[in-house]
Amino acid sequence: MTFRTRVIRRLSSCLLLAAFFGSGCSDTTDTAATAGWSSVASLPEPLQELFGAVLQGHIYVAGGFDTNRAATRVAYRYDPVSDEWSAIAPLPEPRHHMPLAVANDSLYAIGGLSAGGFGAVETLWLYDKPNDRWVPRAPLPEPRGASAAGAVDGRLVVVGGFGVGGRLLDSIAIYDPSTDSWSRGAPIPTRRDHLGAAVVNSLLYAVGGRPRDPNRNLNSLEVYELGTDTWRALAPLPTARGGLAVAPLGDVVYSYGGETSTSVFDDHEAYDVVTSAWTTLEAMPLARHGLAAVGLDGRIFVIGGGPRAGFAQTAVVDVFTP
Repeated sequence: MTFRTRVIRRLSSCLLLAAFFGSGCSDTTDTAATAGWSSVASLPEPLQELFGAVLQGHIYVAGGFDTNRAATRVAYRYDPVSDEWSAIAPLPEPRHHMPLAVANDSLYAIGGLSAGGFGAVETLWLYDKPNDRWVPRAPLPEPRGASAAGAVDGRLVVVGGFGVGGRLLDSIAIYDPSTDSWSRGAPIPTRRDHLGAAVVNSLLYAVGGRPRDPNRNLNSLEVYELGTDTWRALAPLPTARGGLAVAPLGDVVYSYGGETSTSVFDDHEAYDVVTSAWTTLEAMPLARHGLAAVGLDGRIFVIGGGPRAGFAQTAVVDVFTP
């Protein structure tokens, strides 16, 4: 794949508003066109700390924080043909920092953090699409939130995050849908939460993250091979970031956004798994953290998130076309 190598660095409209007027962006923030970027229909409501996944040509998001700073049960589906979002059955319970992943043509909502705080949970829910409902499956081996997940050869692989008492986890959990059971994999070399994960060619790439502190962001890039149950360290992320979103498209892992305790990132960096090299691409039109990103039909959809550090929500959906 050929990348645009031109680097565009600009302050986001959100940070400019904050600097000059003392307020940040809302869900109506204008994301002016930037090279390679366009916009599609916004989420039905502003959300942050959500994840996304693609199932049968549609994008799904679920959970997150709403504008009341409360964990939510909402779940939505996006049709890229009609450019419309629609509500699906709400989650059984409110969740935030809850990864979504698709394995064997089924959508799963994995662990996450519960309402009323940041307590990790062990729930696993399968979305029963024909009946529009969420069905409980075998729970995770331990509670886990702010983790990342992907599907490798029909199995879910869950990495990073924190558990009971906020303890960082190095164990990885592997779910086999055919037996509705979990097993363990080799520990991730770098413990971290708020990381991203993407699967390319049956390898899971764990990108960035932080050790429970937004001012200690990491640039770690590590790859997990399920067949050999081994990890390898790769070329580090150019900009250390936690609270970012990651999505695969072709042979490339794209990364977006992130935060510190006082600021948000508009960084957009891509790792080519063939050349083992990072490229810096056109900055996001709207800097944010706690966002979702998915690849579909040759494009990356960057969804929702927080345009300010901490609690903030947007409904904006931007699209990058390589």
